[in-house]
Amino acid sequence: MNMETDKKQQFIQTVLFAVCIGLIIYVAFRYALPILSPFLIAFIVTALVTPAVDFFHRKLHIPKKLSAIVLVTLAYLVLAGIFILVGIGVYRWAMNADGWVQTVFIPEALSIFERLSTLLDEFASDLVPFLASVRDNLITVIGSKVSTVSAELISGAASSLPGFAIGIIFAVVATYFMATDTDRIRHFIATRQTESFYTKVSAAYLSLKKTVGKYLRAYFFIFLITFAELTVGFLCAGVSNFALIALLVAVFDILPILGSSMILLPWSVILLLTGDYRRGAVMFAVYLIVVIVRQFIEPKIVGEHVGLHPLITLIAMYVGGKLFGGVGILGFPICCAVIVQLQNAGFLNLFPQRRGPVIVQTPKQSENIFSKTVKK
Repeated sequence: MNMETDKKQQFIQTVLFAVCIGLIIYVAFRYALPILSPFLIAFIVTALVTPAVDFFHRKLHIPKKLSAIVLVTLAYLVLAGIFILVGIGVYRWAMNADGWVQTVFIPEALSIFERLSTLLDEFASDLVPFLASVRDNLITVIGSKVSTVSAELISGAASSLPGFAIGIIFAVVATYFMATDTDRIRHFIATRQTESFYTKVSAAYLSLKKTVGKYLRAYFFIFLITFAELTVGFLCAGVSNFALIALLVAVFDILPILGSSMILLPWSVILLLTGDYRRGAVMFAVYLIVVIVRQFIEPKIVGEHVGLHPLITLIAMYVGGKLFGGVGILGFPICCAVIVQLQNAGFLNLFPQRRGPVIVQTPKQSENIFSKTVKK
C-alpha cells in the first residue's frame, strides 16, 4: 500500500514539475522575451565576443576591457550595417510599390488573363465575362492591398522607431557592461548560490550554448542543401544570374515563417500561365523537390545535431510554431534539447527509468528460437 502511494506521489510530482517547466517556457517566450529582448541581445553578443576577448588576452596580453570594447563596437557596427541595408531595401520597395503595381503587375496580369480568355473562348465562351470580372476585382484588390501594406509598413516603422532606438541603446550599453565585467558577474553569481544550484545552472548554460551552436550548424547545413538544389534547378530552367538568385531564395527559405514556396510557387504558376511551359514545369519541379526534401531532412538533421529524435524535433517545431510563431519554430526544439541533456546528465529527473529495456522479438527471431528448440 505504501509503495503504491509513493509511486502515485512520485508520479504527481513528476507531472507537476513538467507542467511548471512548460509554464516557465511559455511565459518566457510569450511575455518575458519581448520585454527583456534588449538584454537578451546583449547577452548573445557578449557570449559571441567573450571567447575572442579571452583569446586576445591570453595570446596577445591585451587588456580584457580594451578588447571587449573594440570587439563589441565592431559587432554592433556589422549588425548596424546589415540592418541599414535591409531597411533601405524595404523602404525602397515600400516607396515604389504603387509604381510596381502600375508598371509591372497590371500589365503582366492583363497579359495572363488575355491568354486565358483566348483559351476559354474556344471551349467555354460563357466564362469569358466572368473571367473579366475576376480580373478587374483581382487587380483592384491586389493594388489596394499593396498600397495599404506599404503605407502601414512605413507608418509602423516610423511609429516604432523611437521604442526600437531606445531598446537598441539599452542593448548596446548593457553589452558593454556585460563584456567588460564578465569575470565580476560570474564571480557574483557563483558566490551567491549554493554549490548544487550553481552546478545545475552552469550545466544548463553550457548545454544551451552547445545546443545553440549545433542548431546553427544544422540549419547552415540545410541552407547549403537548399542552395545546391536551387542552383541546379535555376541552371536547368535557364534563369540568368542563377547562383545569386539561388542564394537569395535559400536565405529567404531558412527564415522562420517565410520559406521558398512564397517565391517558387508563384514564379512557376506565372511562367505556366504566360506560356513558358518548359521553364514553368522545371520551376514547379524545383519547388516540389525543395519543399519535400526540407520536410524530410529538417527534423532529422536538426534532431541529430541537438540530440533529439526526429519525431520529437518535428513535434517541438510544430507546437512551437503554433504557440509562438517563427520564434517557437527555432526556440522550442532548443528548449526540449536542453531539458533532455539535463535529464541525461542527471540534473533533472522528469522521466525516470523504471526498468531495463524490453527486447521485442520479431516473428522471424521467434521462429528461429523455436526451430533451435525443436532440433535439441
